[in-house]
Amino acid sequence: MRIFRVLFLAAAMLFVCGLTSSLKAQKLKTDDVPGDVTQSFASEYPDAKVTGWSLEANNYVASFKDDGSDGKAYFSNTGTWLKTIYPIPVSEIPLSISTYVTSNYPNYEISVCNLREMPKVGTHYYLEVRFPEVGGKDEPSVLTFNYVGNLLERKDPEGWVLRTDEPTRPTTDQTAPPKQNKVEVVSNDRGAKTNDEVKEEKKKEKEAQQAKEEKQDKDNAKADKSADKGKKGKKEAEAPHDPWAQYAIAEKEVPAIVMKTFKKKATKPEDTKWFKVGETYVGKCIMREFPMEVYISTKGVWKKTYSYIAQDRINSSMMKHIETYYKGYKFSFAYKELRADKKNKVYIEFYEKKNWKKKLPTGAWFDEKTRKLIRTVDPNFEDPFNDPDLFNDVKMSEEDMQAAIKELPAGVNSYIASNYPSYTIRSTEPEEDKDLGEIHRVEIASPGNSVMVLYFDKNGNFLKKETHDGMKTVKSYGDYDEIQVPEVVLNAFKAKFPRVVDAVWDEDENENYDAQFLGTKGREMCIFTPNGVLLEDLYFLDVNKLTPEIERYIKDTYGKSEIQQYFSVKKDGKNYYKVIILPNKEKYPKYLWFTATGEFDRVEE
Repeated sequence: MRIFRVLFLAAAMLFVCGLTSSLKAQKLKTDDVPGDVTQSFASEYPDAKVTGWSLEANNYVASFKDDGSDGKAYFSNTGTWLKTIYPIPVSEIPLSISTYVTSNYPNYEISVCNLREMPKVGTHYYLEVRFPEVGGKDEPSVLTFNYVGNLLERKDPEGWVLRTDEPTRPTTDQTAPPKQNKVEVVSNDRGAKTNDEVKEEKKKEKEAQQAKEEKQDKDNAKADKSADKGKKGKKEAEAPHDPWAQYAIAEKEVPAIVMKTFKKKATKPEDTKWFKVGETYVGKCIMREFPMEVYISTKGVWKKTYSYIAQDRINSSMMKHIETYYKGYKFSFAYKELRADKKNKVYIEFYEKKNWKKKLPTGAWFDEKTRKLIRTVDPNFEDPFNDPDLFNDVKMSEEDMQAAIKELPAGVNSYIASNYPSYTIRSTEPEEDKDLGEIHRVEIASPGNSVMVLYFDKNGNFLKKETHDGMKTVKSYGDYDEIQVPEVVLNAFKAKFPRVVDAVWDEDENENYDAQFLGTKGREMCIFTPNGVLLEDLYFLDVNKLTPEIERYIKDTYGKSEIQQYFSVKKDGKNYYKVIILPNKEKYPKYLWFTATGEFDRVEE
């Protein structure tokens, strides 16, 4: 009987081992992988090198290397691509993600961290968060974020409750004495305690300890508050003061001409709030998941826009300055100041290493065009309302002016053509009339520079005229804050990059359209003509890792230079390197092109 029992147990163990191994990945030879699967992989990743194949949950998995990155691509048995995973260190995720985890899951740990691609879903961060404990069996919380660190989805296990107890981790002290098992002694003596009494005693001891800790926390908080009293720049933890609150107004108080300009600058705003400071209306909203502020004069003329930007979209030379002079810093936020006078700037706020725990930020202003530092500031002592732009009037930019002239009612052009055939429209701006509401003020000029101002109602009917001689106008240049990407360009982009859904578009000075997005190799940018023809496909490279040939050419030709951008470019079926440099003592950057072997090709005009 004993021998049969041993044989039965052995058979059971073999069955369990076989079942466990079947649930794990099964390694495969390339010849064992269906042709549809290998062909689909080659189509998705033509330049990748396969390091191995496996079978996981009836899906074929290709482990590969692509331009130095390790990844796993999953396919069905018919060759349908399912997803691709790129493991990444927790230290490389954006600060906004780590801040979210720390705030919403205190004392928890990130157990899984990777970049993922899936059909109809852009490249995103995938995290699993668990409470650390020895032998823990809790299901993880699953978090996904887009490439700039904004939360896409949060999935906590059913019945999940945030744990506040102390994490338990394996001890590393090998000299610690072994933990003794507690033995419950049962006695018939009258003084012996029952199990229920022992449990009740332990419960009371625990409650007493918690009460002691709560009292200690309150005493510490009281001491901190007393010590911090009177310090300048200290923010109230419970009820922070909002300096903008005193200037808040209802949307119905915003003039129609101001609202019209706002809608041009913020095409699809969310959660809009309005403020009136001095001679300026400020509309704060959310655009493309980022905060945005639009400043407009009382006459409806756009002044400037603050567009918040992600850390990976900041110019590399600006970040290099901060990395050089503020080692160990932590990024907070950044925004671009787009101005009607074209004196655009970039503001970056961060925490110096010594001020991180105190949460005392430092701010830096850069000139957007030259990338040079303008000044550093202490945000805690900066008055946001000590801004001349809030109280000064501005002229409409040339680009906005031409657009406004084209939008004038047909009756305005007909009236001028009939009554002043030799005159041309020089400018126009909306005004608010107490009785008629919005009216058009149109300035016209003759070949002899005789200037006349005409007024029309919103339908283009003539109201009155004013004559001024010797009048001069000062022209400035507008912004490219919001653009309308032609449908033919969008269709061409989708055909080329079907899985990218979060591209950020811009229009360059040549009227071409640029799309930036996070690809499998990092940041990528492609340039299309207005007709949808792909001109260039660029990959952002590390400016500190120029090839020796390129580095030598720049040094020999231009001497000491600042490397602002470095790209790998696909253009006209060929591969190039493109380097943007700012030579020492020169005002404008140069765009240098090199062949794939590092030989100089040309300077872009």
